[in-house]
Amino acid sequence: YAWGCNEQGQLGPRLDGREAQIKSPVRLGDVVPELTGVPISDFDGGYGHSVILLGDGRILTMGNHSEGQRGLDPELDEAPFVSEVSGLPGLAEAIAAGNHHTLIVVGGRVFAVGSDEFGQVGGRGEPPEEHDQRRWQPQLVEGLPPDDPVVRVSAGICHSAAQTASGRVFLWGCGSNGQLGDFSLPAGGATREVDLNAIAQQCRAAIGATADPTPAARI
Repeated sequence: YAWGCNEQGQLGPRLDGREAQIKSPVRLGDVVPELTGVPISDFDGGYGHSVILLGDGRILTMGNHSEGQRGLDPELDEAPFVSEVSGLPGLAEAIAAGNHHTLIVVGGRVFAVGSDEFGQVGGRGEPPEEHDQRRWQPQLVEGLPPDDPVVRVSAGICHSAAQTASGRVFLWGCGSNGQLGDFSLPAGGATREVDLNAIAQQCRAAIGATADPTPAARI
């Protein structure tokens, strides 16, 4: 079920006079035929797009595609109301939607599409201004450990996060407000691991605790 702003079709096609604001819960299967009777494993919403992980590992998207966040060419004049993300090396295991980007876990590796303005898609840091920052074909995020599969992802406005099977946490993208844990506050940062022990120490100091911390993270 979904409700809220549907100005960009992120909650389904605006057909038959559907309003731009959906004021009460609507079952998506009633307005999106592709979802009728189909098991859904997960879903997430960005600023103007929605991402749905189906039970069989396929991914459907709806809404805005201007930055490639749906895995569609942003130059398309008329994008389909609903589309399946293609170009992945296998079935998806987890998803996350940022403002204008999407993260997808396949085989323990993270792929991304959408705006890479701050490096939130590629994990390589802020790209040169003269480069097209819209990535509509799935990009493998750089800097993540190949021997520790990613099991969970999360996305902020313009930064990204991943947690591995062993519990390690990695961040990349915009860091100008400290969201990467980098005191230099980079506009766009490459993938970096979070020092969970240091964070635990800071938390202990803040509350005056004396017990040894046992870092445990979930993004």
